[in-house]
Amino acid sequence: MKNRNFYTILSVIIIGVIYHIFLISYFYNIKLLLFSLITYFTIILIFYRSTQKAVNQYMKFISSFNDSLSHLINRDYKKLNELQTLHETFDSKVNKKIIRLWEIWQDESLRGIKEKKNLQSLISDVSHQVKTPMTNLKMLQTALENERISKEHKDQLLKSMEGQLDKIGFLLESMIKSSRLETGLIQLNKTSYNLFDTIVEAISGITVKAARKNIEILVSCPENYILPHDKKWTAEALFNILENAIKYSPENTKMEIKVYRWEMYTKIDVLDEGRGISEEYFGKIFQRFFRGENGCDEEGVGIGLYLSREIIQRQGGYIKVSSTLGEGSTFSIFLPNEL
Repeated sequence: MKNRNFYTILSVIIIGVIYHIFLISYFYNIKLLLFSLITYFTIILIFYRSTQKAVNQYMKFISSFNDSLSHLINRDYKKLNELQTLHETFDSKVNKKIIRLWEIWQDESLRGIKEKKNLQSLISDVSHQVKTPMTNLKMLQTALENERISKEHKDQLLKSMEGQLDKIGFLLESMIKSSRLETGLIQLNKTSYNLFDTIVEAISGITVKAARKNIEILVSCPENYILPHDKKWTAEALFNILENAIKYSPENTKMEIKVYRWEMYTKIDVLDEGRGISEEYFGKIFQRFFRGENGCDEEGVGIGLYLSREIIQRQGGYIKVSSTLGEGSTFSIFLPNEL
């Protein structure tokens, strides 16, 4: 680079000298020639110094850039940060960009590893959840192949098979919902809507089950309570919590839904008189496929509360739970009052 720069300047000087020889031969004016030569060589000197400075800066930048890449490849982040903090020059800014690119790449790499682990866990969980009903179906099929069974017994077996198929269908449907939520394929649209109507829609899905156990449902919410929320998916989240409460509540009890307006959030409490939840499970009940010690004798796949939390969080809210064993539980949903 330096040699090329030298030869370029030398060529310009030679051309300039030839030009001035032409001037003196044409004009015969020594003063004009001297003035022109002084001006010319002054410009050449300034050009040379500025060019040399630019070349030095360029070479310094290349050297610094090379050092940065070397430290990055060797994962020597301490030296890379030292280069960055020496002085706020152009090359130090480039170092910052290099570090930022590395951080982005590292974040993406870690995210990929996390997603891979989540996928493996999901496949394992789904396999475990499907295994039981599939085993039951095979056993029921074997029993049906027995020609000696009565028509009444056969009808019972067919009904049991239908129940197992419904369980698999529910599992797959829930998995599709959760996957679409997680991947952003489902976009929740918050609009100002009457919360009372959303609560009524959620209750309509569990009235039959509540009636079978003679569970009374009480609602304390103004009939014209406007709140920004996605009506369809908020009703789904409430339905899952209500269904879970009915599932673990004894007969002849009651459930209450209470709404409170706070300064920044609206709080929706769902209270039941069920078995209660041990405090050690408060953080686990919202995990996908989690079923506590009380869930083994109840139908379900343990995905409802997980879906509820996902739906509420994607609207800028959150869910809390408090419970006393043998007395009941309270699930509290918090939704922002503003869009």
